[in-house]
Amino acid sequence: MESLNDMVRDVNENEDLTSMQQTCDIVVEGDSNIHQLTAPGCPVSLALRISSFENSSELNKFIKAVERMVRGSNEYRHWKSYLIDVMGCVQCAITGELLNEVTLEVHHHVPSLYDIVKAVVNKSIENETEFCSFDIATKVIEVHFSNQVGFVMLVKTLHEKFHNGFLKIPKSMIRGNYISFVNEYSRYLDDEDLEKINERLSVTENNCLWSKEVYPDAQVAEG
Repeated sequence: MESLNDMVRDVNENEDLTSMQQTCDIVVEGDSNIHQLTAPGCPVSLALRISSFENSSELNKFIKAVERMVRGSNEYRHWKSYLIDVMGCVQCAITGELLNEVTLEVHHHVPSLYDIVKAVVNKSIENETEFCSFDIATKVIEVHFSNQVGFVMLVKTLHEKFHNGFLKIPKSMIRGNYISFVNEYSRYLDDEDLEKINERLSVTENNCLWSKEVYPDAQVAEG
């Protein structure tokens, strides 16, 4: 197998290396003030931040990418740990099973994580504030740390059941100050998003289509 030194020597002996290096020297130019890459004589530039999307498909891809970024961040893991270690969210709201017995997951209910990202993006667009995925992810994490997220602790299988459309969660089970999010960000969501939120908030222990006979340890708040 050819060694790294041999490969470097082969490249150095290549007559095209000079022209290649010249090309690289031209391309690597950037404006540190606006964070944009440009090339002399080239009409195309690459900006770190954007202010809009060409279509809804591009917006959806961006939101999904930010969702993954948020879920994979240390800050998000710290937030979940805080819910468990400090706030004592160690029990499934429906079955009553404990964290040391089963796998518990944090379910974003009102709003969903997708809705949070979408609202933050739309607010930036409306305010004509340029942004990148890192900017939006940071703001979404800030929304979590401001306790503006409505969440429910669920056993993994019930979390799956909800997202598969076979479980309704009573409003009284939601924790977190989701009303604050609704008041601040609802204007940046469309009618379909708001309809989904209103539908989730309309679910009570009387119309959730399951009873305490099915889940006798359900943590349903009184009143």
